[in-house]
Amino acid sequence: MERFGIANKGYIFKDNKLLIIYKTKEEASHDPNPDLRIDQPGGRLEFGENPYDALKREIAEEVGLEVEIVRPIHVWTYVKNTEEFQLVGINYLCAWTSGEVVLSEEHEKFEWLTLEEIKNKNLEDEEQYVKAFQEWSFFV
Repeated sequence: MERFGIANKGYIFKDNKLLIIYKTKEEASHDPNPDLRIDQPGGRLEFGENPYDALKREIAEEVGLEVEIVRPIHVWTYVKNTEEFQLVGINYLCAWTSGEVVLSEEHEKFEWLTLEEIKNKNLEDEEQYVKAFQEWSFFV
């Protein structure tokens, strides 16, 4: 039986820096690419939940922050053929409004990074972070 889920991720900006979080090794082992531990806060919608409410809930649970959701910036998907499951994801541009980062047990560290700092790290998904900064420049 084929199934699917919907997930939201937040690209959170504060003082022109982007929040990057890192999954624990255990948490990353559930992903299609377990070596890719860099992450953005977010998660799956519960049945009947508004996507914006779900993202705010997930961000509060994973990093303890409150945000303003600006707009969606990217849609993605992957299929787990072994489980006949498809996940559809929506990435949102978000502005930090309050709180200090307090990580959930799923993550082990975080950084607030400028665009230059991200480029210097040579991240596998650098393109998505560059795009987030480009989108952010239209908002600020």
